[in-house]
Amino acid sequence: MEVWASVDIMSGKVVRLVRGDPKQAIVYGEDPVFVAQRWKRLGFDGIHVVDLDAALGKGSNFEQIKKIAANVSIPIQVGGGIRSVETVNEYLRAGIRRLVLGTVVFKKAEVFEEMLDRFGPERFIVALDFKGDRVVVEGWKSDAGAKVVDAIIRLRDKGIRSFLLTDVERDGTLTGPNLKMIMEVAGLKDVSIYAAGGISSIEDAIALGRLGVRGIVLGRAIYEGKVDVGGLLSAARGV
Repeated sequence: MEVWASVDIMSGKVVRLVRGDPKQAIVYGEDPVFVAQRWKRLGFDGIHVVDLDAALGKGSNFEQIKKIAANVSIPIQVGGGIRSVETVNEYLRAGIRRLVLGTVVFKKAEVFEEMLDRFGPERFIVALDFKGDRVVVEGWKSDAGAKVVDAIIRLRDKGIRSFLLTDVERDGTLTGPNLKMIMEVAGLKDVSIYAAGGISSIEDAIALGRLGVRGIVLGRAIYEGKVDVGGLLSAARGV
């Protein structure tokens, strides 16, 4: 099982939000490049970068993300505010090879279709942020009009194979992942599931691995030293 470290950027700083609320942002660093390099040195499989300002429609941290891509050698995927073909092109030119889509998938279907046609579905992982069993978009503010399971099945038919599921109610809380939802989707064929939100221990990682997830994304647990990174990586790779 893969283990990715999350680097969420707001106003140029590395932060974590509690339950997706920008008013509950915890600042963990002033230099996203330095933080990403640290996670690379510790052995993470990749860096999951989120431009929170872009996701919330309040700006962009593109220059910071370009610097991460130029200075970190492990795989990097980027999400947050990617809602146009032009933005995809900018990230690809910056060296980002996989992009995380959310709002555009549900609110701008024609743009999403153009992205798939021009770049191929293998370039994208679809982020399914959810509350209950419903997908939420636009910075977790509105219902996407779909249940998580139904969204995966529909998008799988369009060629999308990778999905990142985040329980917004658990994100940044260290209260454990939503195993019930993961169990519902883990049995679906021809998809890779990544899990985020609430993961706080080696036991959480093992439980998710046994359910068949392809990878996990960690945030607050590693920033606050709640989990031994070496032990976590070893356990995850043994699942």
